[in-house]
Amino acid sequence: MKKFILLLAPFLINTSMANSYCAKYEKPKSYVKVQKSVDEKLEQFANNKTIAASADAVLSKLITAKSPYVTSWYAKNDFKNKTEEQIAHAWRKDFAMNFLLMKYPQDDAKIDNEIEMVIDGLLKENLTPTYQAKMEKLFLTSKKLAIDTVSKMKLKESDVIIKRIESIKLYWPKNLKSSRNNSMPLDLIEWGIAYDPVPNEINIGVGSLAYPNNETYMAVFAHEIGHAFDPCRWGAFFEGPWPFEKVGECLRSDKSVGAKKRDDSKIEEFLKSGKLTPDLATSLRENPTCNKFAYPGKGIQADQLPESFADWFSAETISHAKKMNARKLRLDLCEVKTLNAGSSYPDNQSRQDKIYFANPKIKGMITTLSIEAAENYCSL
Repeated sequence: MKKFILLLAPFLINTSMANSYCAKYEKPKSYVKVQKSVDEKLEQFANNKTIAASADAVLSKLITAKSPYVTSWYAKNDFKNKTEEQIAHAWRKDFAMNFLLMKYPQDDAKIDNEIEMVIDGLLKENLTPTYQAKMEKLFLTSKKLAIDTVSKMKLKESDVIIKRIESIKLYWPKNLKSSRNNSMPLDLIEWGIAYDPVPNEINIGVGSLAYPNNETYMAVFAHEIGHAFDPCRWGAFFEGPWPFEKVGECLRSDKSVGAKKRDDSKIEEFLKSGKLTPDLATSLRENPTCNKFAYPGKGIQADQLPESFADWFSAETISHAKKMNARKLRLDLCEVKTLNAGSSYPDNQSRQDKIYFANPKIKGMITTLSIEAAENYCSL
């Protein structure tokens, strides 16, 4: 079972990069406390009377039915020298995380009430009015910088891009029941800062507390704003060719971050097996930079251009900030992240060195640091 700390955090390994920029980085202590608090509350949730009774009843049925799931679950966990009570607690947590908190509502009003209580409590405890006010202020600053950045690019599409940027808002889930993602309760906790294209909003969850400073928050907001007109979203919300094609070609190259293309070799196989509908297969072929939930999927290479472009736009935007401590910029990328096979992201150090630090203005702010930034900068 995945530990909640891995579900909640946007980083998988807390190891700083070797360059001098990252030498003194540590994950924010405040967020470590948040992680601990969340984990403790979910542990309590899994072992409260209502949830524990449901978990124990399901386990009893599975054992009676000689379910291979139980055998597999037991084999995957190290229960050597564990007591029956410890094993029962492990099952309850697995059941709570992977069955109950992965689907809402359940077919039991008491369980739904317990789910609502734990999720609503975590939202209230962490996404406080003070925190929301701070994030709204930083977001507004980033949005103004983004608009100014697009204006200076003098693209023929600048007006329509700016119009879409102007309408972007932050989405704060108030409670589970009224949330747009209420069918997946854990989403509200796992969410960090992520752009949602249909409502043109940026979702904010408990994971958003992970970022270490205001400079990083502003850069992350600028990154998410960039997703509003990245190569995938362009075809859905704008007309004509993507105006950043030259930048995209550069980001694909070895001289920059080397953003990988989506592996489409399995589309036909997925279509024949029913994993993809004909309409979705057609959409994928027409939009080669888009990554869908059904495809590519785990282990198949996703397209990395949307994320790489969002980083590029973020660097462009932040480079126009008049008062910016570049030594604090995107320190979250100092975390070494073990990427899943086929990830839609380049590795963190490449993103930091070959996109952010390749920007001439940002690079000029940190010339005293020993950073091997890419010599080639992607420009319009």
